[in-house]
Amino acid sequence: MDLTVVTKLGPEGKDTQDDTLVQKHLRTKLEKLEQRWGKPMVARASLVELPDGFECTITLHATPDLVGKAHEDALLAAVDAATDKLTRQFETVTDKRTGRERQRRGSGTIKQAGPF
Repeated sequence: MDLTVVTKLGPEGKDTQDDTLVQKHLRTKLEKLEQRWGKPMVARASLVELPDGFECTITLHATPDLVGKAHEDALLAAVDAATDKLTRQFETVTDKRTGRERQRRGSGTIKQAGPF
């Protein structure tokens, strides 16, 4: 997985939390999605500190681009909320794909020819 994290935390550009902790947390959550997808994915996370909390935007660049955006009081809570939104979108997309595949292949029953 190719993960890029852009952080804009703190008033003077100082990080308020350890970047490696946030990156590790993101990587473990997104690797689960990558395993279910079965193909390598490219992800970009943007973490911004606002006066009233943190904003996390995660973009997965896969066949359909998926975006999860969350605003929470705590940084890790914002990351969790954004990944939850991505997971729901991911499940919707994969359900649609399996439905299309089933529809394309047909029901699997063979119709017998009539008496003519």
